[in-house]
Amino acid sequence: MKHFSPPLLAASSRRKSVGGHQYHSKKSSSPQGVGYIASPILDFWLTGGVSVIAMGTLLLIYWLGGNHSTSVTDAISQAIVLQALVNWPHFMGAYGLLYQPLSNIKKYPFATLYIPAILLICLVLALATAPHQASAWEVNQDIAYAVWLVAAFYLAWHYTGQAWGMMATFSRLSGLMLGPRQRWLLRAGLRLLLIWHVVWGAQDLPDHWLGGLGRYIPELLQVMTWLCVMAFLIGIGIWVSIRSQSGRWPDKRVLVSWLAVYMWYWVLLLMPAAYVWVQLSHALQYLAFPVRMQVNQAAASTSLLMNKKRLPRWMPVGLKYYLWLVGLGMLIFYLPMILFPVNQTYGLPVVLASMVSIHHYFVDGCIWKISHPEVRRALFWHLPSQKAG
Repeated sequence: MKHFSPPLLAASSRRKSVGGHQYHSKKSSSPQGVGYIASPILDFWLTGGVSVIAMGTLLLIYWLGGNHSTSVTDAISQAIVLQALVNWPHFMGAYGLLYQPLSNIKKYPFATLYIPAILLICLVLALATAPHQASAWEVNQDIAYAVWLVAAFYLAWHYTGQAWGMMATFSRLSGLMLGPRQRWLLRAGLRLLLIWHVVWGAQDLPDHWLGGLGRYIPELLQVMTWLCVMAFLIGIGIWVSIRSQSGRWPDKRVLVSWLAVYMWYWVLLLMPAAYVWVQLSHALQYLAFPVRMQVNQAAASTSLLMNKKRLPRWMPVGLKYYLWLVGLGMLIFYLPMILFPVNQTYGLPVVLASMVSIHHYFVDGCIWKISHPEVRRALFWHLPSQKAG
């Protein structure tokens, strides 16, 4: 998710409108003087705390148990409940923001109309050109494989973009001002991870696609690995420099967002089968943001306010929205596996899931931009202080 910030609003001089809802500015600061999305504590664990512990545990299992790590990753890959509760809902989270209000259809035609239309055409072609020897729901494997590949490689941009979005969001909320050189170096490190991801994935491409260059992939992956290690060390140097200059470390949510993405790729290098864990970690990072936007919209439209002495009155809104995402995710990702059981490597359920993934990645890169003032006002409206806006 590129820059955590949907485009659902227009501002007036005294009120901010998000998706048709009016947002009034607030003047006090958050309980700890630092802005938050879920809560000052939950943000850390959702953003990367849980991910770092999970990745660290996997690495420990790998170093201590070697091949035993495979059984651990196989177990999680079969845990459909985690997919249903974490991964699938995160894909659905952007759609309520994209299509509400309906004016977004005109404002973002590529995300709302053109890309879905292109994907639908690909689906029709995949079904129409399939041999249909065993089932009417068979799909053309060449088209299906191409769609799957696009989703797989697009994921590299998505992961690293979300990492920067996390860092940018919590840097703003905590008042961390990175210098131009520091920003460039940190983002360059993420770009190197992106390239590493692409090279890593290219190992599985057919040899004839690479025109004989496939034999260089292992060496190139090794070079990219060392470059990423250097980027990681440079990042540590940046954080230490900030600590020495300011007398305090950057916000722990910024640090854990940065650390988590490097640990993801370290795990993928050593344990490729653990990609499911990485998916779940990424999804957990994402979920709090669309839920926060939905809660803010509901609060703005119904004048729900946080009561410091009681549970927030808007909490049921967030829970209801999350459960809706769970149900929609199961409808899109799980139901096709039951309705269209075909004996194909890249069957119809895989094609549908890949298409939703591609659209999800495109939507995130289109509408979630923390650099947009109107987006910040919507995402941070719940904070007593509008300093971040």
